[in-house]
Amino acid sequence: MASITRDSSGRWRARYRDNDRKQHSKRFDRKIDAQRWLDQATTELTTGTWTDPRRAARDVAVWVQSCLDSKIDLAASSRARSQQVIDKYVRPKWAGVELGRLEHSKVQAWVAELSDAGLSPRSVRKVVGTLSSACDAAIRDRRLSINPCSGVSFPKANPVEKVFLTAEQVEDLAGESGRHGEVIVYTLAYCGLRWGELAGLRVQDVDPLRKRLNIRQTIVVVGTEVVVKPPKDHEARSVPVPSFLMELLQDKIASRDQDDLVFTSPRGAVLRGRNERRRWFDQAAAEIGEPGLTPHGLRHTAASIAINNGASVLAVQRMLGHSSATVTLDVYSDLFDSDLDALGARLDAVQRDAAESFASKVRPIA
Repeated sequence: MASITRDSSGRWRARYRDNDRKQHSKRFDRKIDAQRWLDQATTELTTGTWTDPRRAARDVAVWVQSCLDSKIDLAASSRARSQQVIDKYVRPKWAGVELGRLEHSKVQAWVAELSDAGLSPRSVRKVVGTLSSACDAAIRDRRLSINPCSGVSFPKANPVEKVFLTAEQVEDLAGESGRHGEVIVYTLAYCGLRWGELAGLRVQDVDPLRKRLNIRQTIVVVGTEVVVKPPKDHEARSVPVPSFLMELLQDKIASRDQDDLVFTSPRGAVLRGRNERRRWFDQAAAEIGEPGLTPHGLRHTAASIAINNGASVLAVQRMLGHSSATVTLDVYSDLFDSDLDALGARLDAVQRDAAESFASKVRPIA
């Protein structure tokens, strides 16, 4: 039930009850303003878009943190990255601001601030995405009726050019990487493993008879903690290994226990990408004229070598552990251009054969 009454001070008091029978009221100097406020609340209650103003008073930074804390399906590394975003960007900007006072224009201005501060377009999207995800949760929790982050425009990201090494360049890189790095380079460049999958590879995962690597786990380092978990998307897979590389791997794991890691640091610790780059990889990449190359970038080389040697989209997807062939095509569609060239040549040959066959059946007119 809704009503508008005038109190002893001459102001207008609008009142209504929500779906839980809780009363809400607000005073106005003009009756028309009280009626507008009441009409809006009534409409929202009727359409199911009403939110409790008291619940919308939750501190933005506190709410975003609580949303992260309540997630139960988040990998440790992803949780750490999200926490860093909250600590570095969300809390300094939005602490002390109520959810109900978030506005689209304020979020858009924040995008500009982040960009002006030097964040890359991708990083800006990630930061704002953390807030947007929390706002979606606030809508489900009846704290907001709309997401103020929806429709925000972001700076355009310059496409990152992929580096595709040739087989000859892989040989050069392996040669510059020393005895410790040589097999790592070959494994990344010919099998397309992610760094965490390389670090998590055990002796028991190497199958010399089938010439396969069985990717069953990945190792990530979160701060000082080493976390062992299933591969990305929880998809274990079998990756083909060239004979020359399998021989190198067999030499490497000879006399080791089945549970031992195949690749470790020179001191026998878990293989950490940052340390290995500093120790030898970055220098080796610079020596072959590719200073921007990263270990993860060798996945692109693995895809390129496979595709240029006749691998199908499905085979590349399975090798790299993509969630679907669509992902593979999205990332490497340009590498399949040669297939289109070959298809055009085959279609030309089909038409030519058909034309010659037709000509042989047509009798000349006497």
